[in-house]
Amino acid sequence: MPIKYKLALWTTSLILILFIVYTIAQYNAVTQWMMDSQKDSMRRTASEIIGYFSEQEEPLDKEGLEESRGFLQRFVQNNQLLRLLDPAGRQVMILTRELPSDWVPVQTAESESIVSLRHGQDRLMVVRAPIKTNSFKGTLELAANLENEDAMKDRLRSLMLELGALGIIFSTIGGLVVAWRLLKPLNRMASAMNNIKRTGVSGRVRYRNNGDEISRLSSIFNEMMEELERSFNRQRQFIEDASHEIRTPIAIIEGHMKLLKRWGKNNPAIQEESIAAVIEEIVRLRQLTNQLLDLSGDLHHPAEEISAPIDPLSVVMELIQNYRLLYPHFTIESDLKEGKRIRIDEHRLHQVLIILLDNAVRYSSQNPVLRMSLQVVGENIHISVEDKGIGVHKKDIPYIFDRFFRVDKGRGRKEGGNGLGLSIAKKITEKYGGEIRIISEMGIGTMVTLIFPHA
Repeated sequence: MPIKYKLALWTTSLILILFIVYTIAQYNAVTQWMMDSQKDSMRRTASEIIGYFSEQEEPLDKEGLEESRGFLQRFVQNNQLLRLLDPAGRQVMILTRELPSDWVPVQTAESESIVSLRHGQDRLMVVRAPIKTNSFKGTLELAANLENEDAMKDRLRSLMLELGALGIIFSTIGGLVVAWRLLKPLNRMASAMNNIKRTGVSGRVRYRNNGDEISRLSSIFNEMMEELERSFNRQRQFIEDASHEIRTPIAIIEGHMKLLKRWGKNNPAIQEESIAAVIEEIVRLRQLTNQLLDLSGDLHHPAEEISAPIDPLSVVMELIQNYRLLYPHFTIESDLKEGKRIRIDEHRLHQVLIILLDNAVRYSSQNPVLRMSLQVVGENIHISVEDKGIGVHKKDIPYIFDRFFRVDKGRGRKEGGNGLGLSIAKKITEKYGGEIRIISEMGIGTMVTLIFPHA
């Protein structure tokens, strides 16, 4: 069943239950009020009649009772009966209007009482009260046929049933309208999803931000689609860049193989040049493949438990010594302080720092000065690599860790690398609970800092 009809059914059922409970309570309250009003009226009538006999100073004989008949007659309403009994239970006077006397059994009373009787389909209410006055002693019986009250109750019950039927119809219609109004934003969202399915991830849900749950859901859906679109674009850009990076060395290898096939079979110089170029491109392909595996492999999984923390100072000092040997024309300064240990695989820290140092060397050929520092800052250890190279433009810094991103698109592949190093460095650093930051200014230099918590 569609949720629209479910919501309408639930709404109608709830309204119907509330209506039934309210109607029953109202019906009982009204009928009880009618009965109480009838009882009070008959009690007052009985009290007035007894008061009449109390005002008489002399005992009333049959003639006196007959003289009082006219006065007592005015107390008798339609469908009522008034009867006087002597102490022996004999009928002394009967006054009635459309209520037969044989419907009410004769019974004396020592105290006032109100009883309900049935005669066939009719309900009767009888008030019996003793009369103990100087003028008359006996029992007063006052009876009333409740057919008017019963007819009113039947009419009230029929009216409530009719209103209940109308209530069901209108509540059903109202439930459908409410369901349609509430589900309209969800229907728009479903339409947007269908459009996205047909046209791509650029579609969005239109909604009015009124602070309700559906508008929040629409906002979250749009945010999710924006993130999905960004991820999709990054993935597409990654595939395009990876294809380009792989296609170039393959094309070079293919070109040299064709060159060897055509002219280089008997030319040692061409053979030597082509073999060297092919080996260089194969090495480049291997490096690219390893880096891609790093990005898509174990770096996506949480870091395994490290058996023991490492001392980053020894790794930093070893790299400074190695790079001074590799690049003797570079001035490599250091500012190293002994600090606490950090939890990271030593090989991974070595890999990250090599990426940072290679970038610093690559972009600092005009001003060959590097600086490495290891500082204890609060509860963290900062490891920095700083150069005096060309720097990075501020608009490029947010994208510097994206895969295959190059600051200068016009630089050659040999000079600019393949754009995966910093992305790998960021993944490794975050895998071990660290953070990587970059500060750079064009023409002044760049400083990349690794921040790890104490072990």
